[in-house]
This record gives sequence, C-alpha cells and structure tokens, in this order.
Amino acid sequence: MTNKNDSSPTPIYYVSPTGKVHAQTCRYCQPDKDGWKTIDSLQTALEQEYQLCRLCCPSEEEIVKLQVKSDSQYKSTEERLTTKVSSDKNQETSETFSESSQDKTKDKAKDKLTKNKEENQPVNNKEKQTKEKKNKTNFSSEKNQKDKPPVEKKRYKILAGNGCHQAISEVRGMLIPPGEGEKSFHLILPDGTQLEATFKNSRILWLAHNKPELLGDHWFRGYPKMKDNKLVSLQIIAWDGTMPTNPKGEESWEFTGVWTLQKNITVQRSMMLEDVRKIAKETGFIKKFKYTFINSFDWVKNKKLWAGYVYKVLCKRKGDVLEIKKVIPYACPRIKPVPKTNNFKGKKPFNKNIKPSFHNK
Repeated sequence: MTNKNDSSPTPIYYVSPTGKVHAQTCRYCQPDKDGWKTIDSLQTALEQEYQLCRLCCPSEEEIVKLQVKSDSQYKSTEERLTTKVSSDKNQETSETFSESSQDKTKDKAKDKLTKNKEENQPVNNKEKQTKEKKNKTNFSSEKNQKDKPPVEKKRYKILAGNGCHQAISEVRGMLIPPGEGEKSFHLILPDGTQLEATFKNSRILWLAHNKPELLGDHWFRGYPKMKDNKLVSLQIIAWDGTMPTNPKGEESWEFTGVWTLQKNITVQRSMMLEDVRKIAKETGFIKKFKYTFINSFDWVKNKKLWAGYVYKVLCKRKGDVLEIKKVIPYACPRIKPVPKTNNFKGKKPFNKNIKPSFHNK
C-alpha cells in the first residue's frame, strides 16, 4: 500500500503473543515465530487495547493526527467524483463522521491517560506512606535513644588477684596410649596412682599418637584437676626439658588462688586470655577450678589461711590426695588486721545531755 502524496511504503505492524505491537523494521519484531499476527492499523490496535512499542510505533497523539489527515484526504477524493449537490451532502456526512471519529479517538486517548494516572496515583500514595512511616520510625527511635538512661557495663564475677591464679604440677610418670575401646591416654605415677592424661592442644596430642619416644617414663608438667576431693587427671603442656625444677628432684604441686569459706582454694582462668574474655562477655562468669587438701583445718586453726585472700600453696601428694606443706601470702597482709573496737571497761560513756549531780551531805 502506498499513499499518493507520499512515495514511502506504509510499515506493516505485527502483534506479539504478549499483546505488544511492533513494526516490521523493529529489532524486537519476530513474525516468523508462533503466536505473532499482523494488524490492519494502529487505530485498531488502540481500540483492542494493545500495547505500542516505544521504539518503532508512534505515540497515541500522532496516531490521532494521522487519522485526521487520512479522513480529510478521503473527503477530497469523494468531492471530485460526485456532483456538487451530492458532494455537499457527502461533505456534511463526512464532516460529521470525521468529527465523531475524532471525538471517539480523543475520548479513548483521554480515557487511557486518566487510567494511567489513576494507576500511578496509588503507587505514589504508597511511596509517600512508606516515606512517612520511615520518618516516624526514625524519629521514634531517636526519641527512645534520648529517653533511655545510659546502660551500665556488665560486671563479671571475678575473684581477687586476677592474673596471678595458677595450678601447675611437675610429676614423673609413665604415659600409656589408649587401649581397645578407650579414647584417652593414662599416666601412671611411681606409687601406682593412675591419672587420666589430656593435652593442652592438638599438636601435643598428635605427637603423643605419632612419636613413640613420648610414651614411657618421662617428667611431665601440666594442669591438675580434682573431682570429689581427689586427683583425677593431668592436662600435659610439656615434658622433660628443664624438669624437675625442685632442687631435691621431687614432685611439685603449686596452687595460687583465693581461699574460700568452703575450706578450698579456687583458681580461676586469667582474663588476659582472649577466649576467656569472650566466654566472660557471653556468660558473665569465668571458669574456675577448686582444690581441697587433707590438712586444711590445721592451717585455718593456726590462722594461716583467711577467706577472701590470695595465697600460693605448696603441696605434697599422698596417693590421689594433696597435703599442704607451705603457705605464702600472695595478695594479702601476712597478719590479718584486727578491727578496732570501743572498749568501755571501767569507764562510763560521756553524754552531753546528762548533767552531773552533786550530793551535799
């Protein structure tokens, strides 16, 4: 199809399966695929409420203008073919037809514009509502932050003398690997006492499994543990080396901690370690170990151990129990201070309100 006044051919338009109109020259046009169909004109596309492509299709206003031009051209051709009388009548009918068609197309275009405005209005209203909510929440959060009193720092239940607590021992024994159905090593001491042997880290554990020279008779340094007032295990941290540090070549059992009312010494982990600080922040407590001694009553009776003070206690092992040999005040006075008391023996308390009385005989 070609126009008389325009030598360029009219483009052919296709409708996609999704209801979108594309010209034949559009890069998104694929008429060879299933679901595509041709359409007579863009005017019919608007009437059937298809969506126009922004790249290749003219706007709705341009379509209305083109329709008006085509109607005027159609009127001029009819005027030349018919007589003057019929041309006048046809002109009137064509004018009314064109006016009505123009009105219809304009009304449809206006309806579409109003629909788009109405659809966009709720979206804009939603955006406004969300913005108002955000502003309200931000304002309320700032207000709450101002109203809230400053939060006090969490205090941990730490004993006195933190950083100097320690429980360590040096023993000579025979390390035995685990047997069938067992998971842990065993440490047999010279008098036959058997303790469970654990290791401070995975490297020492690997050496115990893969180095046979670690097994057998050695000096071991480690952290002892007690259960039900008896020694049950030793966590090994080193072997041989500079041991024994005791000048007599004997075992050494040293405990530095707080003496409590329960007649035991409590040793806590040091807050200098990162993992201990992390656990303390999460739980509010520090892991503690308690050690008891068979002769603690004698030392308390002789006023050598007072509750709440830090001591270094040197012990001697007797089987699977411990006996105190020496007490060293670590973070406390050597003599417990005695509180001052008001002694009124032989004296009457002085009171300003009581007036002296004189007896004349």
